[in-house]
Amino acid sequence: MSPSKFFVCFLLIFVKSELVPELNTTQLQDMPLQDPESPEKDPKPSDFQFLITGGYRPKTNKLVKYVVSLRLGKSKKFFGDNHFCAGAIFSPRAILTAAHCLYSNRRKLMPKKLTVIAGTPKRLVKSGSTQIVQAQKLIPHPKYKKGKSQKYDIGIVLMKDDLDLGGSAASIPLYNKAPVAGVECSIVGWGTVIQFGPLPDEVINGDVKILPDSFCRKQLGWSNSGMLCANDQTNTEVDSCQGDSGGPLICDNKVTGIVSFGTGCGEPDSAGIYTDVYHFREWINENSCPRTIYPIRTLLILMLQLQLAFLARVTGVS
Repeated sequence: MSPSKFFVCFLLIFVKSELVPELNTTQLQDMPLQDPESPEKDPKPSDFQFLITGGYRPKTNKLVKYVVSLRLGKSKKFFGDNHFCAGAIFSPRAILTAAHCLYSNRRKLMPKKLTVIAGTPKRLVKSGSTQIVQAQKLIPHPKYKKGKSQKYDIGIVLMKDDLDLGGSAASIPLYNKAPVAGVECSIVGWGTVIQFGPLPDEVINGDVKILPDSFCRKQLGWSNSGMLCANDQTNTEVDSCQGDSGGPLICDNKVTGIVSFGTGCGEPDSAGIYTDVYHFREWINENSCPRTIYPIRTLLILMLQLQLAFLARVTGVS
């Protein structure tokens, strides 16, 4: 762990015992951020609630509309406390995410256990633009092996209902070429401040660059088949972390990678590992369209209509 992150950990532990009991969830949501142009002040617990590993908040976040929060089960105490992964809106009915987000203890999740939250930058606040949609079908890549390998870490969530796409929620296209080193990208999500630290309320952005394979192959578990790695080499603390899994790596306003895994969060000489979306583009397109399941009665009627049409064509009867 780098010295700066050790300092953050120390402050979190030290200050929490003195101040955190006086704060409740509503206070943390409503607490304003410190103006970056104002004089420096001693850090408070609320400051860390709004930070991520090397992240920042733009005045106008143009990327958050593409990102959803995936929730597991029901909220235990308050809205948003069951966030566990993120995803990218690929179509009104399909969410692109990591395959490992569709499993729990090596067992595939039941769709009824997963809910998609779209249209809001705040994890803990349900607003007028918040959309809550139940998952209908979970599709991890068939070659993904939970607990055995990080390869093929890509999946799709098909929802019961379409998202209302507009200003607060929008679909993002796939990167249309093989990504190369040096491309500037952004990660967006509600991942932890530091490894195993607290989750932020409002979504955080981080800027990184895709790295060459020569660097990536030094990362434990990386493969040049279907994986990318990226970081900010001027500030290695910029990184995705727990809670960012499944979220998009966005380059040129296209989803280029899916947050997959890494060694720690923002460690020196390390990088985040992302599933290469372009590598899996055909699989994504083939599986992201919900297939209509017809009742048996409807299928019999359709078959009868086709048979009658065939007979009419053969006999020349109109």
